[in-house]
Amino acid sequence: MQKTLKEMTASWLRDGRLSKGLTQKELSEQSHISMRSIQRIENGELVPRSHTLKTLAKILELSFEDFMKSAREQEFTIPQGDPQVFTKPQRTVLSVGICLVILFLAWAYVAQAPNFPETTFELLVFVSVTLTLITGILFLLWRKNA
Repeated sequence: MQKTLKEMTASWLRDGRLSKGLTQKELSEQSHISMRSIQRIENGELVPRSHTLKTLAKILELSFEDFMKSAREQEFTIPQGDPQVFTKPQRTVLSVGICLVILFLAWAYVAQAPNFPETTFELLVFVSVTLTLITGILFLLWRKNA
């Protein structure tokens, strides 16, 4: 069974830490990385940035380059049930597209109504509702992909 990148990173860090005889707290103190972050990495909850991995590799006397090489060679699978993972450019394009569609629909609504908005209050409420809609949709879309 293939490991995911999170699982591979978790075992690499845990094995390296244990081989040096360090506790998570000791590794945290030496690396200036929070103990909670180290716990989350070792539990497979996140994949840290390369800077963090390099810092940990240096302290544990592990080869960051070898780890990255093996990570590139491994084909990572997304476990069934997990949401589609988007790259940052894909997320940006989709987010901008969603915002533009909602803004153009709001603009079309205002343009077709001859007496709307009658007051500044109505305009502010309309803008607030539109921004809340955009924020809500983007939050629901990205909360599982973060």
